[in-house]
Amino acid sequence: MRVLAGSLLAMAISVPAVVFSAPPTAAGKLQFVKPVSLRGTLGDAQIQVNLRTKVEFEDGIEGDYFVFGRSQKILLAGEVEGDEVFLEESENGTDVSGQWNGKLTGDTMSGEWQSADGTITKPFIVRIVRGDSTTRRAAAANTTTGKK
Repeated sequence: MRVLAGSLLAMAISVPAVVFSAPPTAAGKLQFVKPVSLRGTLGDAQIQVNLRTKVEFEDGIEGDYFVFGRSQKILLAGEVEGDEVFLEESENGTDVSGQWNGKLTGDTMSGEWQSADGTITKPFIVRIVRGDSTTRRAAAANTTTGKK
């Protein structure tokens, strides 16, 4: 388990930016440059992750995630090193409740989540939510309900 120095959660939640964009010289590496939302799974649960860069830290990122059907947002803070992402989570804003170790590939981040005590692990995979796919989903929902 990777431990981030000084628990970045203690410094979390400012409001800068995060979107994936591939630098022209590093095809597989991605960077967060504008706020981004990603959806996918953590184990069997459907989740949405919201991330943005931290102004104070060149490689730092922060944000939150939630499990669909539950109202609780869980805070995230960590760093990006090349195509690797390391995040700590906190359910109460103070104590670390889990850790995410993942890799960025295209518009996808995948890897393993681990509970703070290391006794539980779950795979995760999330993909960027794009405005055009959201629009298509809404249009499809309106078509099936008879709305236009």
